[in-house]
Amino acid sequence: MATIKTVLVKGRCNGSGDYPLVIQVLHKRRKKVVYTGYSICPAQFDSHSGSVLPGKGKYDVAVVRSINRKCMNICKALAHAVALLEKRDGDYDLEDIFRLYETRSGKVGLYAYFREMIDSLSRNGHKGTARAYFSTLRSLQRHLGEADFPFCKFSPQMVSKYHNGLIQSGMCKNTAVFYMHNVKAVYKKGCREFGLDFSFPFSNLKLRTEKTVKRSLSMKDIRAVSRLELQDGTPESLARDLFMFSIYTRGMAFVDIAFLKKDDVCYGEIHYRRCKTGQYMRIGINRQIMDIWEKYREVPGKYLFPLIQPETDVYASYRRSYHKMRYALKKVSRLAGTEVPLRFHAARHSWAMMALESGAPVNTISECLGHSSEGVTRIYLRELDRSVLDKVNDLVAEQIG
Repeated sequence: MATIKTVLVKGRCNGSGDYPLVIQVLHKRRKKVVYTGYSICPAQFDSHSGSVLPGKGKYDVAVVRSINRKCMNICKALAHAVALLEKRDGDYDLEDIFRLYETRSGKVGLYAYFREMIDSLSRNGHKGTARAYFSTLRSLQRHLGEADFPFCKFSPQMVSKYHNGLIQSGMCKNTAVFYMHNVKAVYKKGCREFGLDFSFPFSNLKLRTEKTVKRSLSMKDIRAVSRLELQDGTPESLARDLFMFSIYTRGMAFVDIAFLKKDDVCYGEIHYRRCKTGQYMRIGINRQIMDIWEKYREVPGKYLFPLIQPETDVYASYRRSYHKMRYALKKVSRLAGTEVPLRFHAARHSWAMMALESGAPVNTISECLGHSSEGVTRIYLRELDRSVLDKVNDLVAEQIG
């Protein structure tokens, strides 16, 4: 177990003969200190009790009391951190003690913990959640300021300010609720991890999503988009091709398309893992997929489509491409005269509806879409023959032409 005591740092004497007063933590033969901001002469320090003595140095009685009180509070905070770690599992190191101490004392704030969560999620393969948390952190900083703040400062007023800022920015209610749930989840996890016992700042906020109608495109609209004459090399042409590629690949999500690599295409199939769920997917390449793929075969770099720029921040590059393609897709929608505005996720719903109308069983469609998180569906789903899935996909593609 770690030992904590107040000491003078010998060997760092200043010009007045004083030494830095620190709180020292020893654990597993390693040492780390917390500086108090005071320097004390040896004659004014009792090494046995770890306290500063009055009347034997430059500090008067009132200041000495203040110094000792500060040392005692730091020692208590460090001891509390050690006790929490001991209670948790007993297997911890010096860094764990100071991480817990600094967070509990407000030296490490909510933003810093957010970044820790994002890094941890990315390392463990949960890249979709990591991206969602990164977007949430960015929005927090936009509405509450770039400067970090301790958990204890995250008040109901700040929660309301953030929520109102999201709504006033024009964000739809469901997206705002999604962001709020992310903040709430990270805050609660941090409080549990660090043993923080603050009044819950979300108590007075009711977060309810609105039911949305998942609108799919008609076959007439999809054919109009597919056959629209657009100049190659324009954002509109690329956006249309990506939308159709999504339909032809069983509603592949835009993020999965963006990060699809040339190496993911082999032996007549596309192999990839869904960013959202991590589920491994295999899709047979039909004529329509091949036509689009051939169009972008000469794209430089490792990615299939020209969306992620090399030698740049990958996530920032993805976000720029996403917004650019979404804007271009709106123009395509106007040019094609679709009844339902084009959105990339609409390709997924449209594929599902066409597959259903083609007579595909619901469980087959669920497997094709990669709905691994839908427990009710998974109860009766089993691994289906790949040829069955590809046959359904080819049937949908052939209807379009």
